[in-house]
Amino acid sequence: MKIGFIGFGNMAQAIATGLLESQLTDPADLIFSNRTESKRTVLETQFNIKGTLHNQEVWDQSDLIILGVKPHQVEEVLTKIDKTHCPYVISVAAGVTNKQLTAYLPESNFIRTMPNLNAQVGEGITAIIENLSVKKELLEQAKKIFESVGKVVELPESQMGPFIAIAGSSPALVFMFIDTLARAAVKYGISKDKATEIAAQAILGSAKTVIDSSQSPWNLIDQVSSPGGITVDGILSLLQNDFSMSIIQSVDAMVEKNNQLSE
Repeated sequence: MKIGFIGFGNMAQAIATGLLESQLTDPADLIFSNRTESKRTVLETQFNIKGTLHNQEVWDQSDLIILGVKPHQVEEVLTKIDKTHCPYVISVAAGVTNKQLTAYLPESNFIRTMPNLNAQVGEGITAIIENLSVKKELLEQAKKIFESVGKVVELPESQMGPFIAIAGSSPALVFMFIDTLARAAVKYGISKDKATEIAAQAILGSAKTVIDSSQSPWNLIDQVSSPGGITVDGILSLLQNDFSMSIIQSVDAMVEKNNQLSE
């Protein structure tokens, strides 16, 4: 299958890397477009795949398109393309709904997805948004593509707001948590670089523990919290300072912003 990328930014590059490293495709079967000649040349060398300045060339040569342009560019790109040839399309454009995509594409031929930043390190989580009309072949292909850069969940479009909050935007919250833990350790004499490494590794291991365990996160908290111990005091301090409510309010704010943008 020939796969083309219209728009080849960070997310599209992460997907291409996943496809190549997992050997789901050969470099000869990939093509991308980029409007800047100098950047196109650099990317061609970096990924060892063909690049072009023209979206139409990518469209005509592909069986499947990864639509990776910015949301405000989707209308311009899709209205200018001659669609005599009709490849499958996987959209990764944030906020562009199924209803909006049907204005430019046959409903059975496209699928909307929402990957997150961590796809860049092969540990992403991607939502495949429900489309009851989509062809089974495209759905299965989309799953394979995004499993090459992490895990995949299928969700109705009505749940995209909370997904974006707890998956798409949450890496920023986690980065903030890691940085805060590190800065607290600096207060007690650990260097910032070493403290950041320690905190990041602790969070990485904790996430893996949650994924691998059959227990809830709260039960795991109880395992770490010995009666009268150090951890209990830390947990109680967070509870007293509305840590949980602050996170919930942050998610609420992100869901509300997503709803405003979708409208």
